[in-house]
Amino acid sequence: MEVDADKDMINVSKTLLDSPELRAISKNQTDARSRIMKIALPSLAHELARRGWSTEGATDVLLAAASTVLTRTAAAEVAIVPRPDARWVTTWAECESRPDAGEHAREVLARIEPETGYALAPGGLGVGLAVCERGWAGLYCVATAPDARRRGVARAVLHALTRWATQRGAQRVYLQVESDNGPAHALYASAGFARSHTYHYRVAPGR
Repeated sequence: MEVDADKDMINVSKTLLDSPELRAISKNQTDARSRIMKIALPSLAHELARRGWSTEGATDVLLAAASTVLTRTAAAEVAIVPRPDARWVTTWAECESRPDAGEHAREVLARIEPETGYALAPGGLGVGLAVCERGWAGLYCVATAPDARRRGVARAVLHALTRWATQRGAQRVYLQVESDNGPAHALYASAGFARSHTYHYRVAPGR
């Protein structure tokens, strides 16, 4: 029996679109967002677009060998602590203008189970965190104080977090950055990161 792959994907797409889960997203989520990964269902994205679901939040996932990052960045005095203390949270809030930083630290960061290191640059000029698991390290919340940008602070944080992660067995690192953030892409490319894939969110019509 021959298999029509595209027809099967359309059928699966329609099944997903008509599923209780997707209906629940539309009814119950405040922003009605559904993350669409570019994996095996291109027809799902097409069908969502046809039904008027717009896209937002395009984000690139970047990968690099830890050894490459260490070679392309320089060591500096950056402290790393095992949990987000008050100073780290305050610095993160100031660097990213996040009034919800304290709540996020309590509700999200405190629940991370794998070993995590929180980096803090001297003078509260930059922050970041690394989560280690199964030979990988995810880098998150890398941010620099507005008046300290383009002074190598972020590169120092990248180096410190990557070095900390390699000491715990990480061989590769990854991070996420908004697709239209040109300065961040330039920074990460210079540190050896390359794009793995992109994802975005779909927003239901009228939301």
